[in-house]
Amino acid sequence: DSTALVNQQPRTYAASCGGRHSKTRRLCGCGFQKGGSTSSRTFHTVYNVQASRYFEWQVRYMKFWFEQIENPGRLTRLLSAEQPDFLAISGEVPTHTSTPYKHPKGDFYTPYNKPWAVDRWLQETKPTEDIIMIVDPDCMFVKKMEIVVEEGSPIAQQAFYNFDFEKNEVPMQVARKYCKNCTFLDPIAVPIVIHRHDIMKIAPRWLEKTIEIRSDMHTWPDEWTNRSKSPVGLSWTAEMFGYVFAASELGIRHEIWDLQNVPPVHKDLFTSIIHYHVEVPLNDGRQWWKHTDGAGYNIPWPLPPNTDQVTTILLTKLHEAYEKVG
Repeated sequence: DSTALVNQQPRTYAASCGGRHSKTRRLCGCGFQKGGSTSSRTFHTVYNVQASRYFEWQVRYMKFWFEQIENPGRLTRLLSAEQPDFLAISGEVPTHTSTPYKHPKGDFYTPYNKPWAVDRWLQETKPTEDIIMIVDPDCMFVKKMEIVVEEGSPIAQQAFYNFDFEKNEVPMQVARKYCKNCTFLDPIAVPIVIHRHDIMKIAPRWLEKTIEIRSDMHTWPDEWTNRSKSPVGLSWTAEMFGYVFAASELGIRHEIWDLQNVPPVHKDLFTSIIHYHVEVPLNDGRQWWKHTDGAGYNIPWPLPPNTDQVTTILLTKLHEAYEKVG
């Protein structure tokens, strides 16, 4: 590959989603090999959290939305905790519990838990579903998401950054230091839809690469962490880069799709997921933000006239979840 986004030798798949993707010009990641799909239409969605009041309403509401739209397959919370919490013990939220990752040199970095929890879940429960979807706890399911991918052809959301092999911007600086012999780099984030066999390969190396990236933080130039100079913010996003580099070193390319809407960036709904990770302003001066105390029940209501579609769906479904789940 001469650039991060253009695969000049695409796999010989008959793309099930209508030819080459407009952003990458690669054959679509859900492309089936000639002769048909080898993946079963079996699905398992997972997300990682720690035990806290902050996540409690998010995980309870996610289960409500997931079941409300009758999304296919199972939903499992990957809880990083010393022991199961009351949501797991009661069975209210399907949960796999694993102890938080403990760095041998005491590097306390919560995102270590994400690759660690995914790997522990895969190794300890041995899921049989072919299609694994990795999301964040602040993802709202609003429509069925039933995407089948082939082994070796995962799809994922475009990240907030890009890789340009011909420039020396911060993402490429990080990649050149930590991605060994990489000939491609896919700028991706959750949601990720991936075959079980692929994530089983990626998960342990995802953790290894994250540890490697953070092992020499004392050498990082200021622009790698200073968000006023670059949006990368590597002190927090090392885990995201760890996944990208692990997949690249293993030769697993991801097709980039629009898999989520983000209010207030998007006004009209065109995906199955609303990712509510930023502040949501209303045109009457009110706003909603998941980090605010009581965000799960202190929801602006009623909504002012002319509220855009994505914000309307988000706050309406939050309000409904609070009334039904509490």
